[in-house]
Amino acid sequence: MHFQVDAIATILHAPQANVEAHWPLIVDALAALQILDPGVEAAAIASIGTESYLFAPEKEVGTASYFRRMYEFDRTLGNVEPGDGSKYCGRGFLPLVGRAAYARFGKLLGVDLVEQPDLAMDPAVAARILAYDFMLKGVPKPTAEGDWVKVRRLVHGDLAGWKRFNGILIPLQKLLA
Repeated sequence: MHFQVDAIATILHAPQANVEAHWPLIVDALAALQILDPGVEAAAIASIGTESYLFAPEKEVGTASYFRRMYEFDRTLGNVEPGDGSKYCGRGFLPLVGRAAYARFGKLLGVDLVEQPDLAMDPAVAARILAYDFMLKGVPKPTAEGDWVKVRRLVHGDLAGWKRFNGILIPLQKLLA
C-alpha cells in the first residue's frame, strides 16, 4: 500500500480503526481489477473522504417523504415500483443509488443487491463496488494524467464537494512526491 493508515486517518480526520479495517479491503478490490496505483488510491481516499468523515460505508439519511421526493419512480435510476426510492437510497463508501445501479453492481459482484440492498453496507462489498465503479468510469486514466477535476466529475457526476476533495488531495499528493 502506498498510503499508510495513520496518514489517511490524519488527513481525513477519520477514526483510525475504520481506516485500519477498510483501507485494505479497498486496496484489495482495486488490485483485483488491476487498477491499483498511487493515483487511483489517492482518488479513492479523496472521494471517500469527500462523502464521509467516517471512512466507512454509510446509508443515506432521510425520511420516507424525502426518499419519495428524491428517487421514487425516477426511471433514470431504474426505480419503477412503489418503495424503490427508500429501498435503493444511497449506500456504500460512495453512494450507490437506484434499483438499476444495485442490479448492475450486484450482477458484477455476484451478490443479490436488488433483494438485499443492505449488502452494499458490507465493507468488502462496498469496496468492490467502489473499485468496479472506478474501472467502469475510467478513473485510472485521468488520475494518471493528473486531471483531478475530471476524476471528481467521473466519480460524483459533477464538481459538488470539490473544495473538500481537493483539500484532501493536496496532502495525499505531497506524500507521493
